[in-house]
This record gives sequence, C-alpha cells and structure tokens, in this order.
Amino acid sequence: MILCRTPEEVNAQVKIWKSEGKKVGFVPTMGFLHEGHTTLFEESVSRADKTIVSIFVNPAQFNDPEDYAKYPVNTEGDLKLCESKNVDLVFLPDKEAMYPGGIPDVVLKIPHLMNNLCATSRPGHFEGVLLVISRLFHFVEPNLAFFGKKDYQQYLLIREFCKMLAFRVEVVGCETIRSDKGLALSSRNARLSETEKEESLLVSRALRLGESQIFSGVKDPVLVREIMKDVLDSSAKIKLDYLEVLNADTLENLERVTGNVLLAVAVFIGPVRLIDNLTLSVDE
Repeated sequence: MILCRTPEEVNAQVKIWKSEGKKVGFVPTMGFLHEGHTTLFEESVSRADKTIVSIFVNPAQFNDPEDYAKYPVNTEGDLKLCESKNVDLVFLPDKEAMYPGGIPDVVLKIPHLMNNLCATSRPGHFEGVLLVISRLFHFVEPNLAFFGKKDYQQYLLIREFCKMLAFRVEVVGCETIRSDKGLALSSRNARLSETEKEESLLVSRALRLGESQIFSGVKDPVLVREIMKDVLDSSAKIKLDYLEVLNADTLENLERVTGNVLLAVAVFIGPVRLIDNLTLSVDE
C-alpha cells in the first residue's frame, strides 16, 4: 500500500495508473475508520482497478472549533485497516498540504439543497465539505467516488456539485451500515458512553416506526413526524436538532407522503450529535 502526504505525490501516481488504463476509485474520509467505511472500500475495490482513501479531518467544515478539536483520531489503526481491505493508496495530508496559506476565502453553495437539515443547523458545514471535496477531486482525479448515505444531504450535494461543475467522476451512494441493534455506524459513536449508546437506539427505532406507519397507510407528513418525535421524546437524554419528512430527491417539504421519501433526524445525546435517515419509495 502506497502512502502519500502531498497532492503532487497522489496526482503523479494516479497519472501512472491512468496511463496504464486503470480505473481509479476514491473514498474520502476523516479517519477513525469503522465498518461503514470499509464497506465503501470494498465497493471501490470491486468496481475499480485501484482504490484510494484519503484521511483528513477538514477544519473548513466544522462550525464549532471544540467539535473539531475533539474529533477522534487513530491514524495507525486506520492505515492498518486500509491495508487489510486492499486499499492501494492512502492520501494522508496535513492542513498545510490541503490548504497552503490557509483556508481560501471562497464560498461554495448549492442553495436549493441547502435550505434545511444540516445546512441550517450547522452553518458553513457544507460550504467546507464542497471546498475540500473540490480540492480532493482535483488532486485524485477519480473515475468513481464512494459516499455513505448516512450523510444523505452531503451525498446529494456532492452528486449535484459534480454535475454542475462537470467533474468527470461518478458519485456512488452506498447504504448505511448499522450495528446489530440498529445504530448507524459513525466515528462519533466512540464518544458515547454505554448508557448513551443504548439511548441512541431510539433514533433508528423512530425511523423504523415512521417507515411502518407510512407503509400502513399514513400519508400525512405532519402526523408521521409527530409519531417519530414521540419515540425520541421518551428519553430525557435526547435533544432533538431536527426531524423531517421530505422529498428524497429535492429535500423539499411534502404535502403528502408519496414518491421518493426521506425520513431524516439529527439529535444530541450529551455533547455528541448524531444523524440518521431512511429513504423510502412510497406508492400513491
């Protein structure tokens, strides 16, 4: 496995592979890797000739400096995991390599997909995501890029961003990986106590209840939301950030629950913020 720390090193290796006719798959991460990440690696290995993983905790996407400072890091373990999953190259830049001279003063937005959910509860977050992704795509020049749908709004934004700016990369969304009990896997889960992990199971339980209500015939999005909210409100440890029933393609509000539907939730459990979602295809 090749380890690169500068954009120039990565780009030089990619050019060699592409000159040999190799298809390059790419998985951008912020490290502290878990099974959800390895599923993305495996998807890339199965669909591309060469797989690149980047590990970089991007300061531009944190609107809370304390959250950035507390983001978990396990570089040695991450590298071992990448190697065990047949990753061909890991790009491990520092802040100076990613942002020479500091984070550039530019704002990237896609307004119609940034009116709600994490875009409003975390101001500046997706602007930072689009900034780092644009730089990574220029450095890596992948044919395929893999993103988990747990961060569903991010996935939609990056897919639209590539279309609008004509990046020659296919954005592939991969399904959320969950623990045996239903908790969506996330690097932030490491900051939860065992009691908090048990409480966090209410998040996936609320989503599944919303799903079952919809498929049993409930088509009023306000009622679906209230049913889900009752589950989350049953725990004094859970503070709701948002809970929405939306069109899964546009993130617009629904008057009636039909078509492609997104159930999306974000909560705080202690100081830890967790997000989760389900996407459904609902007939009239």
